[in-house]
Amino acid sequence: MRFISKFTFCLLFFFAVIIVNGQSKVIRLNFEGKTIPVRIIAPEGYTSNKAYPVLIAPGLDNGNLNIGCRYFGSNPEKYGWILVESSIHMENRKAVGLLLSHLESNYRTDKVFILGFSANSVDAFNIASIYNGRIDGIIGMPGNPEAKSIKKHEDQQILMIVGERDTYWKKRAEKAKVILDEGGYQNELVVIPNGGHILDELTGKPLFNILNRALVSKNK
Repeated sequence: MRFISKFTFCLLFFFAVIIVNGQSKVIRLNFEGKTIPVRIIAPEGYTSNKAYPVLIAPGLDNGNLNIGCRYFGSNPEKYGWILVESSIHMENRKAVGLLLSHLESNYRTDKVFILGFSANSVDAFNIASIYNGRIDGIIGMPGNPEAKSIKKHEDQQILMIVGERDTYWKKRAEKAKVILDEGGYQNELVVIPNGGHILDELTGKPLFNILNRALVSKNK
C-alpha cells in the first residue's frame, strides 16, 4: 500500500512538472566551468515526426529566467517554431556549438536562425558566420552584416527589419542591402512604417508572420 502511495505521488509530481512548464524546458550548458541556462520552447503539438524551424534569440540576461526574449510574446508556443532564449550571444563562441549540438541531438530541426536586435545583432551575425552550415540565417531587428564579412554569409538567409524612423539603422541596412543584392546573397529588408528603434509592435504574431513569409515559405 505504501509503495502504491509513493508511486502515485511521484506520478502526480511528474505530470505537475509537465503542466507547469507547458512547452518550455530549461537546460543548463556547462562550458569551461560556467553554467549557461537556456530555455527551449517547443511548439504546440510538437512531434518528433515533423521538422520545425528554430529561432535562437537573446534572453535570460544574467541567468534570470524571468527575462525572456521581448519579441516572443506571451504565447510563444503558438507559432510553430522551436524557440531558444539564452545569453549565448554574449558567451564564448564555442558554447554556441554546444547549444547547436543539443538542439540537433534532441529535436528534429528544419532551418536554424539566429536573432539579434540593435547592438547584439553584431554578435548574431558573427555567430552565424562562424557556424555557417549549421545556422541557416540571421534576423537583424535592427541589424545588418558588416561589408567586410558579408562573404562569410554565403548560402545563409539574411532578414533585416528596421523601423522607418530609426534613421541610423535604416541607412545601415539600406547600404548593406545594396552590397548583398550585388553579390547575389539571399536577403530581404523590411521597413516597419513609422517604427522606431524598439519594435514592440512586432511582438508575437506580427513578427512570426514576417518570419514565416520571408524565411520559412521560401524554403518550401
